Amino acid sequence: MFTFCVSSHLLVWIFVNLYNGCAAKPNWEAIPLSITGTTTNPSAIDINLRIERISRSEFGFSGTFFWNIDMDDSVMVEMRILSSYSGDESDYKLTPMSIQPQKFTEYINTFYKDMLMPNLGNCTDLPVYENEFVPPWPKATFNFTRCALNGEGLPDILAGGFYKGEAIITAQPVEVTVAVVLRIRTKMF
Repeated sequence: MFTFCVSSHLLVWIFVNLYNGCAAKPNWEAIPLSITGTTTNPSAIDINLRIERISRSEFGFSGTFFWNIDMDDSVMVEMRILSSYSGDESDYKLTPMSIQPQKFTEYINTFYKDMLMPNLGNCTDLPVYENEFVPPWPKATFNFTRCALNGEGLPDILAGGFYKGEAIITAQPVEVTVAVVLRIRTKMF
């Protein structure tokens, strides 16, 4: 009886550890190479972001994002995700992960809540919405402190190479572009 009990506990322990080992986790790591922001009207929206070393082998970004416009349904947000195996500017191709232009409120209720906040929520003071976004969006200066991608809400598998993300916010007469270049490496373990 004792051996049956011990062997069944051992079997359960093995299955639990195998199950935990099979959990979906990103098989890649992102190394930020550059981050830039441009605006057509710095008194309405201004961006000051920079790459920063977090530890010996980890990098992130820090800076501020000044926001002084009303965000309504006339504001459009677009995300272009491009990839390149070589990193050469002429090799970048648009990926299916890109987001077509959409209204700001739609962007906040989908992409912002599902991908941006899980990745950047612990390093920024951007607003967090548990339920549907209800305007207004606060006019403030938002801070980013050593932000790094943890992969939550992103694909578990990404091909190695270089990725360029361009976020374009169009709020007449202001247009803002934030561009990030990452190098993606496959993790073995």
